[in-house]
Amino acid sequence: MMTRASVPQTPDLETLHREMETLRAERDAAVSARTTLEGDLARATEQVSTARTRADRAIIRAEARALAARMGAVEPADVVRLVDLSAVTLGEDGTPQGLDTILAAARESRGYLFGSPQGASGAARGTTAAGPAPRAGDPAPFDARTAGTRDVKAAAMAAGLRWPVAN
Repeated sequence: MMTRASVPQTPDLETLHREMETLRAERDAAVSARTTLEGDLARATEQVSTARTRADRAIIRAEARALAARMGAVEPADVVRLVDLSAVTLGEDGTPQGLDTILAAARESRGYLFGSPQGASGAARGTTAAGPAPRAGDPAPFDARTAGTRDVKAAAMAAGLRWPVAN
């Protein structure tokens, strides 16, 4: 049998209204915080996208300067400024796609910007060999300002020239 003591006390209507207003205020604060956080997330996503685009463009410009130098550009930075790199994209592996085509077209249309192509560096060829190192007993370089006639003739003979030159 149920007694009055075993049944929970029902709050009055005014207490229920206060609790409902408190819950509504908490809900409104949570919705407002969520809206603010979504705005912050959108701004952060945009900043990351902008930074990534800038970084990609910087990589493409650096690769373009390097390729232009290998192709024999007299001033690689000028070549990069004059070509349209907007069609170049970075592949999954980070290499620029379409750059060689654009620079080849620039070499054809603006040949005055290019000289003869430079060979690959010693590191790229797999060798770092250079000319022979100077030997310790090599004579000092020839100085024509202080050399006498005998010195001039000896230096000319050593170089394979005739001295004096016949007019």
